[in-house]
Amino acid sequence: MEATELRALLGVARKSWKVFLSYKAWFISDILMGFFFVGNALLIGLGLTGKRTSEALERLTGYSDYLTFAILGFMVLSFGITFLSGFVWSVVDELYAGTLEYSFAAPMRRITFFLGNIIVRLLLNLLYIAIYIPIFWIVFGLSITPSQFLRALPILLLGSVGMIGLGMAVAGIVLYLKDPGPFINILEMLVFALSGAMYPIDILPKPLQIMAMLLPYAPTTEAVRTIVAHGFRTSLGKISYLMLLSLLYAIIGLNSYKWAEKKAREVGLKSY
Repeated sequence: MEATELRALLGVARKSWKVFLSYKAWFISDILMGFFFVGNALLIGLGLTGKRTSEALERLTGYSDYLTFAILGFMVLSFGITFLSGFVWSVVDELYAGTLEYSFAAPMRRITFFLGNIIVRLLLNLLYIAIYIPIFWIVFGLSITPSQFLRALPILLLGSVGMIGLGMAVAGIVLYLKDPGPFINILEMLVFALSGAMYPIDILPKPLQIMAMLLPYAPTTEAVRTIVAHGFRTSLGKISYLMLLSLLYAIIGLNSYKWAEKKAREVGLKSY
């Protein structure tokens, strides 16, 4: 059974890779997105303080270098958007092509279908990070070491469990919507605003802080930044909270998607 699921996973990933290769401009735009993000962060820091460092930021987060702070946030945000968009567009693309019912009739678990669609995006994300970090070190002179970045990766993967759960829940919602485009755009903007990528969530109004900490993105960002700056021991509280939140989202996401697909099947899976 597991071998069959693995073959199915690789088959879906192969199809996703072929689709990606058919749109070669995607690779260029994806690579440039990281440089645009970091460039914006640098300009924002210089525009607000006249320099890269900020005493106020250090008091709030432990980071005086705004650029390092933003790059770590970008790492988490890029993973978060990969999972959210990957799960959602797995459904939307099949709806556009009119092949959703055929894909869902295939003898594989639904999580295999979704992970097969996002595994290419995920591997590309890791490739982009491997390209970005050396360039950022050379160009911007980051003050953190490669080993500090590497110890953040397990925390990023832990947070990814919760991001996958949320992605599945949102994919279930998309099954009900005839035109999910506006919904996805609003959701992605909400994720960006509450991820803590560009600014510490402590500066948000209290209700938005609570909302940010109830989504998996900001807790992952906070845990990554803390572990990079201070190590595992100082980060245990944030890691424990992230572990519980990720587990909760994994359970909610899987069960809510199953319920949503069951209801969608009762009226027929929609295609365009």
